[in-house]
Amino acid sequence: MALNTGIYTAGEAASLLHENPRTVRRWAFGSSDAARGRRKPLIRTELPVLEGQRALTFVELVELLYVRAFHQLGVSWSAIREAARVAAHLFASPHPFALRQVYLDPDSVLYGAVTESDGSEGLILLRGHGQQAFPQLVKPYLDQIEFGVDDVASRWWPRGKEAGVLVDPRIAFGAPVIEGTRIPTSTLEEAFMAERPVYGDRAVERVAWMYDIKPKQVHAALCFGQWLRAA
Repeated sequence: MALNTGIYTAGEAASLLHENPRTVRRWAFGSSDAARGRRKPLIRTELPVLEGQRALTFVELVELLYVRAFHQLGVSWSAIREAARVAAHLFASPHPFALRQVYLDPDSVLYGAVTESDGSEGLILLRGHGQQAFPQLVKPYLDQIEFGVDDVASRWWPRGKEAGVLVDPRIAFGAPVIEGTRIPTSTLEEAFMAERPVYGDRAVERVAWMYDIKPKQVHAALCFGQWLRAA
């Protein structure tokens, strides 16, 4: 398996996206039911199935942010898939929704090609009535995502940079960490819970001393954990 990709279960991705795990599975891996039949996934995933479990890479997680913006506008499954197809062709990328271009200029991927009755091709607007709203939904992500030299998303601050919690596929397999460290927020939470029975209100300072970080960074980890559980 390639290093530095980040690895996320559907449940972990759902917590970071503040979405239902079943919804994330449908978006990423498709679905099948008697009423709707087989639905193909909305993005292209690369990790193999291991012991019956599916997982996502960091880039695929970022793509689901874009899918989520479509979904919030009520855009149809078929229209989102068409946007992915158009964008993949336009940018020659298997993961177009993780590119800087789609966040800077969402209009560039919101039109799909259709074949007219005379054989010519035309363009259709994919957003329906969300024409004005969609760029506003995507714009906040520009303050959360950092792009690499290849213009592909490379780091993500799920609650914004001011919260101090970073998701970087090169660190801790992509688990949320305190910015400027390699310490997962979950590690600090666990340490706090272990120290609190003994140190009480001083547990935050105790954990900060243990990991040679500032108390506010411990607080950031605790707040982030609460945010995840509120999803």
